[in-house]
Amino acid sequence: MVVVPRKNWAMKAVVGNLEMLSLAILSGLLTLLPMFVPVAAGLLTAFAPFPFIVLAVKYPWHYAVSLLGLEGGVLLLGSRPPLLFFLSQCGLVALVTAWAIRRGWSISQTIVGSLVVPLGIGALLLAVYGTLVQPLPQGLLTRYFDRAVSWSQQYVQTLEQMQEGEDEQLAVLVQALPQLLFAVLPALVVTSHLFMNVLNYILVRRYCQRSQPPLHLDPDDLLCWHASDYLVWLFLASGAALLIPIDAVSTIALNVLLVTLAVYLLQGLAIALFWGRRLPFPLGVQWLVVAVVFLIAGLLCVAVCTAAGLFDLWVDFRRQRRHSLLP
Repeated sequence: MVVVPRKNWAMKAVVGNLEMLSLAILSGLLTLLPMFVPVAAGLLTAFAPFPFIVLAVKYPWHYAVSLLGLEGGVLLLGSRPPLLFFLSQCGLVALVTAWAIRRGWSISQTIVGSLVVPLGIGALLLAVYGTLVQPLPQGLLTRYFDRAVSWSQQYVQTLEQMQEGEDEQLAVLVQALPQLLFAVLPALVVTSHLFMNVLNYILVRRYCQRSQPPLHLDPDDLLCWHASDYLVWLFLASGAALLIPIDAVSTIALNVLLVTLAVYLLQGLAIALFWGRRLPFPLGVQWLVVAVVFLIAGLLCVAVCTAAGLFDLWVDFRRQRRHSLLP
């Protein structure tokens, strides 16, 4: 009897399964995309965890892990350490999310787990690498600040042309931009990971519900999700801490405040979509209406959704609560 090696058996199984093969190809494209296109065109890499999560949820773990190892080897051959770190973060997000889904965790538990574990391990790896090898994070931060400040200055210069009477205030704003970006960098990292993880989680749920046979991951309705009621105390405490005349305390408070506002923005979006799906239009038309509204009044919509998410604790816009949770 001829014994087929495990690796060859796994490869034949992947090639023989059209869904697995499609997910593997999609994962390779999303992961290797930054090697060939500019960063601005590489925004699609935000969806990189999606195929890994689906593989890890619907199939045995070793398929997703083997695909991660294969793509990591390609990046090593291409001498792209930053992309290798990005791949490790995507892999951690995918594995933690898939593990939480398999364990039957709630929506909030799944999102928090997929956020805390990758960020914690990633920060530890960067600290070890920067200590033992070279200060890579400093170089990444420098490039980030240069690009962010450049874009911000271009935006302010555009405003300056529109508002000629406020030149001095705009000049002060331009000078303060680097300090502001440095101060809120932790919040920017956390919120970007938060939105990316939520987006991938929604896509995985949608994909698995429409796959054959359908796989229902969680009975909870995404549009009925709400943050913990006790998050409001963290919001109030961080807002009050901004008034403390100590730079370290106010900086930490500012980052915490921005993260809590991002969570309330997600809750506000869930509220808006909850009522938006009641429109007498097909699903595609509903999403088109939402996109047009945000294009016309983007900042106003963000502010309204954030406020709605915050005050949902008392107003209960979706009429879900049967009793008051807080006095």
